[in-house]
Amino acid sequence: MDSVFNINVCVANLYRESDFDSPVVTQALLGESCAILDESEKWLHIRQSDDYEGWINKFYGIVSDVPYYSNRSCNDLRGLVFSDSHSNNPLREITFGAKLNSEKLDQGWSVILPDGTRGWTHSNLLDHHIHPNRDNAITIGNRFKGVQYLWGGKSPKGFDCSGLIQTIFSAMGIFIPRDSGDQSHYFIHHKINRKEAQPGDLHFFGTEKSVTHVAMEIEQGQYLHCQGWVKEESFDRNKSNYNKNLETNYLHTVSTERCLSQNH
Repeated sequence: MDSVFNINVCVANLYRESDFDSPVVTQALLGESCAILDESEKWLHIRQSDDYEGWINKFYGIVSDVPYYSNRSCNDLRGLVFSDSHSNNPLREITFGAKLNSEKLDQGWSVILPDGTRGWTHSNLLDHHIHPNRDNAITIGNRFKGVQYLWGGKSPKGFDCSGLIQTIFSAMGIFIPRDSGDQSHYFIHHKINRKEAQPGDLHFFGTEKSVTHVAMEIEQGQYLHCQGWVKEESFDRNKSNYNKNLETNYLHTVSTERCLSQNH
């Protein structure tokens, strides 16, 4: 079996090249297991489960013959793993979506981190994905309000626009592409009139040549997106949160009914 790279920190940056001065292209979260494509002295070229590729410094994780075993994911925006239940000694920070090998205790969870370190957390860990429906998509998204924009970001430490959308859907076990252009193409056969959008449907923005932004419908033309920070804005020019610039660059709306339905 080919070796894998198991992410061993809260949030790890992936870069375009094997250089910290290179642009960040995306991020990986604690507990992810990534395919190794190439390596240099201190760097690995890896592929994530969404087929996104980038270079990552080796100190962010553990090269292993087997993927990291995880049975739960973190449902808190942020948390800590301690050395034991009576300790104030933090071993690792965790964030929403982190994957952990864990066992329920009377109070909290015993966990084994990707490097084999044993610890304890009182964070809320889920053993299943959040049920996929439109209401839950909005509930998850609203939890991220106020989180700042971060190029390449896909955690409550910072999101870019498409990282926010991918994280919301991933929390429900729905795996969509990483970038807004690819997300638009993924739903390209499900375009709808913008006025018909239901909660959880997606709006895309940009030019005829390139999709540059994505937002998620909340209700009646109100949408959630990350621009500066995660916030709710509107297509209604009579609303105080009307975003004229995005209106100007609006491209199309797609239905996510193939993934989300209040009837399921």
